Amino acid sequence: MSVIHTERQIQWSFRVLIFPVALGLFFVACLLRLWYLQVAAASELQELADIHGSVEVERLAPRGLMTDRNGKMIAGIKPALVITGVPNQIRKNPHVLDQLSSLLGVSRSKLQDKLDQGNWRPYLPTPLYVGATMQQASRIAEMRQEWPGLDVESQSMRFYPDTYSLTHVLGYVWTPNEKDVKRLESKGMKPAQYVGKVGLEYVYEAQLMGQPGKDRMDTDARGRPIRNYGEERATPGERMVLSIDIRLQKAAMNLLRGRRGAVVALDPATGEVLCLVSAPSYNTDLFSSGISREDFARLQADKDLPQINRAISTPYAPGSTFKIVTAIAAAMQGKFSPRQTAHCAGYYEVGNRKFRCLGRHGDVSFNTAFAKSCNAYFADLGVRAGVEGLRSACDVLGLGQRTGIDLIGEQRGIVPTDEWIRRWRDPPKWYTGDTVNFSVGQGEISTTPIQMATLAMLVANRGTAYRPHLVRAWVPANPTEKGRRMQPEILHRIDLPASFWDSLEGAMASVVDFGTAGKAKIPGLRWGGKTGSAENRRDKETHSWFVGVAPLDDPKIALAVVVENAGHGGDVAAPLASQIVRRYLRPQGVEVELSSIASSRPAASASAAREGASSSR
Repeated sequence: MSVIHTERQIQWSFRVLIFPVALGLFFVACLLRLWYLQVAAASELQELADIHGSVEVERLAPRGLMTDRNGKMIAGIKPALVITGVPNQIRKNPHVLDQLSSLLGVSRSKLQDKLDQGNWRPYLPTPLYVGATMQQASRIAEMRQEWPGLDVESQSMRFYPDTYSLTHVLGYVWTPNEKDVKRLESKGMKPAQYVGKVGLEYVYEAQLMGQPGKDRMDTDARGRPIRNYGEERATPGERMVLSIDIRLQKAAMNLLRGRRGAVVALDPATGEVLCLVSAPSYNTDLFSSGISREDFARLQADKDLPQINRAISTPYAPGSTFKIVTAIAAAMQGKFSPRQTAHCAGYYEVGNRKFRCLGRHGDVSFNTAFAKSCNAYFADLGVRAGVEGLRSACDVLGLGQRTGIDLIGEQRGIVPTDEWIRRWRDPPKWYTGDTVNFSVGQGEISTTPIQMATLAMLVANRGTAYRPHLVRAWVPANPTEKGRRMQPEILHRIDLPASFWDSLEGAMASVVDFGTAGKAKIPGLRWGGKTGSAENRRDKETHSWFVGVAPLDDPKIALAVVVENAGHGGDVAAPLASQIVRRYLRPQGVEVELSSIASSRPAASASAAREGASSSR
């Protein structure tokens, strides 16, 4: 065979194949990447493309618990299913509220009210309904596509075992509005999802709300949340130990049921508030899930004005309870003598005007005049002390001033000073007859129950009054931190001879023993006070007053009771006060354990104050 016709054999090598194989793999990889970007990851990448920034959304911290002085729970936390709605989304889909209204059996207007409260942050969820059932929550979860903007969250919600007796003390919580936001931000606080609206919930917001948790969220250019990318756990608020005795509080509320009035009882040794009741009250359940416009309008229209805290916000003419002040004013002016008499012919005469007394007492000295509430005697005593003496005593005793109790809405009352006369009288003149009225707690003078209870405390301590306060101690959520006990703060102090306090104490005992408060006797207990029947312009029946201290030998409770339009103080207020004293002086059981609190008992005490007064003898 010729060499020329031999077939050529092709030799393949790895170097020849590597390039086309690599090129082919490259194109396959590109195709797979394009498929992933355009199909598999398209929605995620679209979200990332939309991201404009991030936002931190605060999540509710468990609110601090509240207990009474004996450790009984009065404000707690419980989990609840909360239906939320995003205002911006629901506005675009108004049928959502109709469907939700039908599901919950709640009026659409009530849900709309809740939605409107969240308009200040339109792209974030706001609570619409608290306390949904599992069936309702499941239905909302199933209908999420058809009901855009709705969601269900499990949140730690505030609850009150007693929604009536402590309403004016505790207040309530609900979602913040723009006013709340501005108020809290001005104090350097960021509002939580729920904030205190009134009462102690409002006053101690910083301590109770704790440190909210945070959800970190990406948002689009319009501020709408896209996805979560992190969270921080919430820190609970501090536990509040109140000075209130819940058993005494409920007893006082029951005694005032069906009436309008107030009861304030204080511990003379510290200024701690043992009970603070305003009647009628209202049910905080109306506010616990956000009150509707209809319910709020109905509450506002109630002629008994249940929203007003009469204990601190309603000034009344004090009537004859003011005779305590008149006696102190005379002592301050050096015009007091327990043996000096005045003649009572059934009236006190100024010019051609006669100011009547309820009896004809003849020649009467201080003790009998105080026990029988003789207007003629105290008119004479007040005129001798003079209007400036009466005003000076009011100033020293804190009348016409706020006590500074840790609640909002406290009123000053009225002391008719020269400035007040120039502003409110035409012509701006003061007459001797005005001084007579002033001396017996009528005319222009008005005081609040908290002021009169503070006056009773000052008498119990023989010249020292502490600032009334409702918080007894704070216990931090962190068990490694030490709690703190609230210490007494001197509010008023007056230095008078021990002989004066002896006379006043004896006269107060006589009021109960054989005077106008005979219906308030408690067998085996030496206690006392002063009744009052204050005339008012609205009703022929007088307001019924009693201010008292028990026991007089070692005071444990100082109190003031007022019942509107109920008649004589000795007939209504004094027996009611007697029931409160009886209940409080029973064995109270073991108080709340405060071993973690630095001081287990304040240094000041009523007996110490009384010893200090006696040393000035």
